[in-house]
Amino acid sequence: MADDAAPPNEQMAIVLTEDAADKLLPFATLVSGAIAMGMRVDVFASYWGLVAFKARAGPPPASVSPGHGEGGTALEEALRRKNAPNWKAILEMAKSLGELHIYACSQSMEILGLTKADLDPLVESVTGVATFIDRTRSASVSYFI
Repeated sequence: MADDAAPPNEQMAIVLTEDAADKLLPFATLVSGAIAMGMRVDVFASYWGLVAFKARAGPPPASVSPGHGEGGTALEEALRRKNAPNWKAILEMAKSLGELHIYACSQSMEILGLTKADLDPLVESVTGVATFIDRTRSASVSYFI
């Protein structure tokens, strides 16, 4: 292991509540970087973050957060022009390389009327917040996106 690589017991915990490309692409990059460093990554997808994981045919849309006006349109155009990988493809690659666990928030599932069958296979299981906190209690790095 390289001197700057994370020890295998390090863990990153992420609570994801966003579903726009300008949030999901950096999220996926952060996850893949942590996986490349040998970290375990646990993600708790809630509300709009959970909606981002709804199963759909084809790549997810590249829409940015509202309020960016022409800048948002320019980013969407640049992503298409550069043929940038979508955030889900980045997560799939990360999962094939290391320990990535994605959990759907049970309360969000109930409120949004979703079932596990409605979600992308990247989502491992449905869990409550207390279980997620217990799983990530010793995480060395935590993010809220």
